[in-house]
Amino acid sequence: MKSEVNKEIIIDINPDTGKSSGERPTLKESSAWLPKLPSLTGSRFWAALLVFLFHSSLPSDLAPFSDPTIQHVFTVIVGKAGWLGVSYFFILSGFIMVWSAKNHDTVGDFYLRRFAKIYPTHCLTWIIAFILGAVSLYQYKLWFSNLLLLNTWVDDVHYFFVGNRPSWSLCIEAMFYLSFPFLFRAMKAIPEKYDLQGLIIVTLASLLVQTGIYYWVEPNHLMGAFPISQRHFWVSYIFPPSRIFEFVAGMFAARLLINGRALILTKTASLTLLLIAYIGSMYLPYQFSMSVVFIIPVCLLIISMAGDDLKNRNTPLNTKMSVWLGEISYSFYMVHFLVLFYFLNLTAGKKFDLPQGVALIAVALILSVSCAGFLYKYFEVPVMKWILEKCRAKKLVILPETV
Repeated sequence: MKSEVNKEIIIDINPDTGKSSGERPTLKESSAWLPKLPSLTGSRFWAALLVFLFHSSLPSDLAPFSDPTIQHVFTVIVGKAGWLGVSYFFILSGFIMVWSAKNHDTVGDFYLRRFAKIYPTHCLTWIIAFILGAVSLYQYKLWFSNLLLLNTWVDDVHYFFVGNRPSWSLCIEAMFYLSFPFLFRAMKAIPEKYDLQGLIIVTLASLLVQTGIYYWVEPNHLMGAFPISQRHFWVSYIFPPSRIFEFVAGMFAARLLINGRALILTKTASLTLLLIAYIGSMYLPYQFSMSVVFIIPVCLLIISMAGDDLKNRNTPLNTKMSVWLGEISYSFYMVHFLVLFYFLNLTAGKKFDLPQGVALIAVALILSVSCAGFLYKYFEVPVMKWILEKCRAKKLVILPETV
């Protein structure tokens, strides 16, 4: 991901060793760019992989194992992976938006870049969903709301999970993008010494909102295989405003790092905390296990990975292969459900023993990555460049406001 911050950085690096001469890097505003963070790009694929594994465990998507015990163990292990992966993406979005914000960017150009990156691939996979039969042409109210990325504003599972199922999260991302210029402007008015308090406050606010939903929203029928009512699931997880806290938490995490006030743990420590949160989420009321429990651990993990890049450390996440996987992660996220849906229909719901089931998941993963690589190279990037060139040439995005 390209760094797009109109700031210069002063990083406390020893030029002879390439290592930090202090315990943490410091960054200050000036006139060049903040450095790229390839580890964060590389991490995106692993978050998308968590979502893939989660979906592959669901009976409605694949759930390939014939042995009930094996299927149950698999479901338990990856049962929170989808929630964690999506929460990671939402928090990372807030972090990257702040890290890559330009001082003199226009609101229009910011919106154009986000549109060019997200929407064309959404439209293509929306069409593929029709071809594969994931949605009926006659369900026009459903698929039209999904095409416009408005479907998660409706309290009905038939709306928010229509067509290419992962696209529901794009509705929330769209809200993040629309609100970012205003959130960022408000955040710049907050003194940097309050960044940590800001992160804590938005986390507590998320917990407070989830608690209010838990006690005051009237439940209705269960949400499929999940032990939560559909109404609670929608209000707490799908309804866009309820997820804004993760995005803002990521914004504060970026500010903490930029201003040299972040606690930079080792990746081992931050991953351990995240693993503890993941295991602990299995014992919480289901509603609280889907987002709020992961906010602080994910922020710490993102900061620790960014810290590795700022200190020029070579890690598995910033290798050339990892960065490429991260670059195709959006395409992977958008095609993986369609691949699983195709395999589910191809096998006609047949179940398999352990080796065969693992092989089926592996083949689906390889095919998803292959399709994502092809889509990224021959559709996502060329179409994004074409949209940006055409619109900028026509000067459709010049606005007086700055982000």
